[in-house]
Amino acid sequence: MQNRIFCFIILIAFIFTACQDVIDLQVPDGETLLVVDGWLTDQPGEKQVLLSTTANYFNNSTTPSVSNADVILYDDLGAVDTLEERLPGVYITEYVGQIGSTYHLYIRTADGEEYTSWPETLKPVSDITRLYAEFKEESTFFEEGYYVLLDTEDPLGQGDYYRWKQYVNGEYQHAPMDLLYSRDGLVDGNPIEGLEVTTEPLELGDQVVIRQLSISESAFEFFMQLQNQTAFVGSMFDTPPAALVGNMEAVAADGKRALGYFGVSAVSEASLVIE
Repeated sequence: MQNRIFCFIILIAFIFTACQDVIDLQVPDGETLLVVDGWLTDQPGEKQVLLSTTANYFNNSTTPSVSNADVILYDDLGAVDTLEERLPGVYITEYVGQIGSTYHLYIRTADGEEYTSWPETLKPVSDITRLYAEFKEESTFFEEGYYVLLDTEDPLGQGDYYRWKQYVNGEYQHAPMDLLYSRDGLVDGNPIEGLEVTTEPLELGDQVVIRQLSISESAFEFFMQLQNQTAFVGSMFDTPPAALVGNMEAVAADGKRALGYFGVSAVSEASLVIE
């Protein structure tokens, strides 16, 4: 009987060992593309344009930065500033965007590849007329805590697009669900009241800064793509993953495409301490 048991154990071990084939999955590298991330605003101070490249899906290291590029900002009349590279892949301008002017970005990499962004007009944005917090008890849809809301007013005339950026205790909130954006399709020319602009519960004493930005229609569509790819995931109905094509394109007809976005915004800001 013991011999039978011993033989059975040996047989099971052999079966499981035989099933453990090592598969060396060879995934070809995709084309390396330029990635652009930058915004020009009507506020004083430094604005960054970040240049990097795409990397292999299974590469766990930081995406490579793009150094020694010529990065030039243009308005309707011509070049207005050449950006300075302060850190690898980080290009700085202190130029202040002007309401009503149209801007685009030109990039020439060290390899001689040239790219330009689509022209974007810097549109005005309404003031935040009120910023306040409300306490919500725990429910099916909310964790217990304080949530920040704002009041503003949409100007008459369809075609206004907005983005809201949140800073809590000095830290920019950049999780996928923190990406808040909207358009004026249903509120054109009317007050906007009680718009919730924080997604996580806050506590007494938290300091909150909200920035309301004007954005273009193409930026609005880019953010929709971005959120669909990052926030709404985890089910069989997810949006199929794809490269986020923004408003950058190659100058040469046969040049590589680029990814990312360069946009312009006017900014209205308000702050509060939850008391």
